[in-house]
Amino acid sequence: MKVVENETLQVPGANIYYEVRGSGPILLLIHGGGGDADKFHNVANYLANWYTVVTYDRRGHSRSNLANQAEDYHVETHSDDAHRLLAKLTNEPAYVFGSSSGAVIGLDLCIRHPGQVRVLIPHEPVLLQLLFEDELKQARQFMKDLKKNHRSEVVKLSSNLGMDASNFEQSEDVLTERLLRNSTYFVEYEIPGILNHTLDVDALKTALKSASMQVFPAGGSASREFFAYNCTVALAKQLGTEIVEFPGHHGSYNTMHHKEFAERLHDILVNYQKRG
Repeated sequence: MKVVENETLQVPGANIYYEVRGSGPILLLIHGGGGDADKFHNVANYLANWYTVVTYDRRGHSRSNLANQAEDYHVETHSDDAHRLLAKLTNEPAYVFGSSSGAVIGLDLCIRHPGQVRVLIPHEPVLLQLLFEDELKQARQFMKDLKKNHRSEVVKLSSNLGMDASNFEQSEDVLTERLLRNSTYFVEYEIPGILNHTLDVDALKTALKSASMQVFPAGGSASREFFAYNCTVALAKQLGTEIVEFPGHHGSYNTMHHKEFAERLHDILVNYQKRG
């Protein structure tokens, strides 16, 4: 079991709970909607063999409390939190992995603070602006269904959904309540905020040219029919690069496939280091 240090960072409008484990270069993991630092529990423990792995509850999630509970969701605010967290921990560019809406936050971080990022791996970022009409229809239907069914899905998740709750100190009831609060925040605040966000692709390209930084859009091998994978493909085309594939689906880092997922992430970073 890896030694995990946990602290809280005061940022404008929130307290950010974060965890640090391992040693080596900083690797920041940014979770998607409805999650928290625990989503990366197993992946972080594995990657801590090579990296100082930083995970955190984004504002409005679990242990990161908002001063204003009705605060609107803005990608820029969340990327500022990531910026402040990295600034507290290191003066060097960091590796960053973001999942889903966490990937969108990572991309915004690259635009606003390119000097803080060495490599970003945005895994299936939710960027509906990049989708064709049929893909956009699928995405909007998915979001609609998610809003309608999120309570029953969270209860189901706490019971079995590939999530190894035995690794956590909280009881199943506490985990269920936490996941439900996070899911509520996701559907009431984060989904509208993500849908209203437009990635400035030109600004991202400018940041990539001006800084020693790489972005490797990523998708899951089992989610090629999922709209978020299509967002990855479209982003890669915009940036003139190829996608990198991970095993599994949109959230495989939090399933029984977590070791394979972590190994793939490590391989990508090792290959980057060799080329550098």
